[in-house]
Amino acid sequence: MKKNYYIIAFFLLFSTAGAQSFTVEQKAQFNKSETIQLMTGGKSTIKGQAFAKDNQSGIKGIAVLNINKRQYAPKGTSIIVMPQTAYFKEWLEVSKKYEKEGKIVELHKEAKACIKVIQVKDDKGNFEINNLMPGQYLLITGFNYIQDKQQSYTLGYENTYINNTLQSSREIQGHHYFKILSEANIRKSVTIKKEGDVVDVNLRMTL
Repeated sequence: MKKNYYIIAFFLLFSTAGAQSFTVEQKAQFNKSETIQLMTGGKSTIKGQAFAKDNQSGIKGIAVLNINKRQYAPKGTSIIVMPQTAYFKEWLEVSKKYEKEGKIVELHKEAKACIKVIQVKDDKGNFEINNLMPGQYLLITGFNYIQDKQQSYTLGYENTYINNTLQSSREIQGHHYFKILSEANIRKSVTIKKEGDVVDVNLRMTL
């Protein structure tokens, strides 16, 4: 499960303690006034739900029970809203280059201040981001949830004989049920095409 964007973004928004961080010179220049206008000067909205959804697992011997198909992000869950200008896109690409080395590319202080952080407003995972201008935005979130799982194992075999000759053999299976704490890490690119648009999106992680 990849969660690189989520980890990098939260490190840079809230703390770089314990992480090796450094700055790089980017080709794209940061424009503070244009970015603030993009994030706060519009009449458009992005809204939707954040949730994890269980499907059957492709792992042999493990199946996800579809008891609770949709588990919503808890109320108060943070959602990062990052403008996808040339500057931020380049920073994300540079960050991906260094993440395997455990390094974090520091984001310029003024650029960091232009990133919005909003919260899920109810127990159904609903969120709403207002005052946006037309453009492209990256939404990032993460939350914990409980998965109900089933593991199959072989108890033995049922054999069929005719005249003391084995004709067929069938596995006798048992099932073990258990719960695990999982982490949903979700990122989604959203485009607002024109002023005043209301864009509905699902921040969904499908297992």
